[in-house]
Amino acid sequence: MDAFDLDTPSLYVDLDVLERNIAQMQEQCRGWGVELRPHVKTHKIPEIARMQLDAGAIGITVAKIGEAEVLPGDDVLIAYPLVKAKLPRLRELAKTRRVKVAVDSIDVARDLKGIETLVEIDVGVGRTGAQTPEQAVQIARACSDFQGIFYWPSWLDEAGFKSACTKIDAVIGALAAAGFETKIVSGGSTPGAARTPLVPQTTEIRPGTYVFYDASSMEAKVCEEGDCALRVLTTVVSTSVPGQCVIDAGSKTLSSDQTVGTGTYGHFIDRQWTPRKLNEEHGYVEIREPAKVGEKVWLVPSHVCPTVNLHDEIWYGRDGRVEGSWKVAARGKVR
Repeated sequence: MDAFDLDTPSLYVDLDVLERNIAQMQEQCRGWGVELRPHVKTHKIPEIARMQLDAGAIGITVAKIGEAEVLPGDDVLIAYPLVKAKLPRLRELAKTRRVKVAVDSIDVARDLKGIETLVEIDVGVGRTGAQTPEQAVQIARACSDFQGIFYWPSWLDEAGFKSACTKIDAVIGALAAAGFETKIVSGGSTPGAARTPLVPQTTEIRPGTYVFYDASSMEAKVCEEGDCALRVLTTVVSTSVPGQCVIDAGSKTLSSDQTVGTGTYGHFIDRQWTPRKLNEEHGYVEIREPAKVGEKVWLVPSHVCPTVNLHDEIWYGRDGRVEGSWKVAARGKVR
């Protein structure tokens, strides 16, 4: 079956591109001297997690315990602040898997008896994490099995990474002075992966988007169009308004996340079109060339992670053909 014959809207992954992305990131990590622990919230698919592990990943990173419960990997890092109510499920998971948890709370750290723990530090992003070396030491003292530190560089630029390096040095120094050995320094993010050498203390990184990439990755010059393994097939359903067409991919297909830096909702392949607005089922597209009702077009979504989470299945194949589909097993696993 030709992928272009899929009913729309549909998600389709080119296996050749996916496999290349997985292999390239693994090889880059070897060159940087760090381990790869991919964040599987991007794809939420057991088969893809297995491909990453088979390629050399040391384990997986998840946001929520629910993802870990349905995805493979003997070594799991939960990269999200836990609260006490989640601990029974965490301990159940730890019976069969090696589990690590990132924390920035003294109270939670005290409750993680017997669980390998990383202290999260804020390197300038302002989301979560200890704000000072002293605070990091206090959290480490509350851990029963302190393993190291965890940071999230997000979209930091080169100057931001250099500043992060200084902060990480200060935290490691303070921990050492307090008698703690920092075995693991876990960094990550696809946008910041190439800047990993700027923080030489890093021992592992946690990129996720790299398996598929997306329009935000393209805008940030992290990848090119040909690196985007996942694309959305969508159909033009209206051309009534001059200068515009409407496609059958709205916020329930693409998510409402915009392309970082542009405020648009994706990148069309082989079309001079721009998705400007989304309703639930309608995508408003600014067109600079004719559109016809019923024509199908390929679109790279702005943010691939929430896009995947909106779908029950993803089709895959090679050379524009469909070979099968994957169930998005961890879809909706937000607890």
